Amino acid sequence: MTRAPWPNICVINGGPAHERLLKGLPLFWRDRRFCRLESSDAKLAMLYFVTCEHQNSAGCYRLPDGYAASDLGWDAGRYEKARAAVVDAGLIVFDIETSEIFITGWFETNPAMNPKHAQAVERRISALESDVIREVAEEDFLKSEEIRASRPPKPEKPQLHAVGSRLAESSYLNRRGQ
Repeated sequence: MTRAPWPNICVINGGPAHERLLKGLPLFWRDRRFCRLESSDAKLAMLYFVTCEHQNSAGCYRLPDGYAASDLGWDAGRYEKARAAVVDAGLIVFDIETSEIFITGWFETNPAMNPKHAQAVERRISALESDVIREVAEEDFLKSEEIRASRPPKPEKPQLHAVGSRLAESSYLNRRGQ
């Protein structure tokens, strides 16, 4: 089982990719594999892979070298060297033929939240061109789904209009008194 590259980071989707919030980002700096990266370029590249606008709920996406180098303000050689260090550290899987990336352990910290979300993640994974990236992402995703399926269901929320509820019968909730 692949260990998440950053413990307790959760990507909250709710807007464009550049508006995502990352919870637990300070713990990222404690990850041993991340800390072992020798260059600040490799560390910045990893942060870029996790937070760039190409990122999605499946943790895998196509990222041509030119896009990444341009986003980072680097020449191609500098970017490729930093990416290689991140791959060597086991933080990402990269297919040079398709320019696709998967963040290892993505689903440990960003599992599907519900069945519809899981379907959307499955569609993204199945759309990958790279067999290598698709297989790694599918394996990680299926493990996370097994964990999600084994959890007890969340208790139902109480109904607002329960019989005898003083709040449900208030003029505020029934729009009287406006």
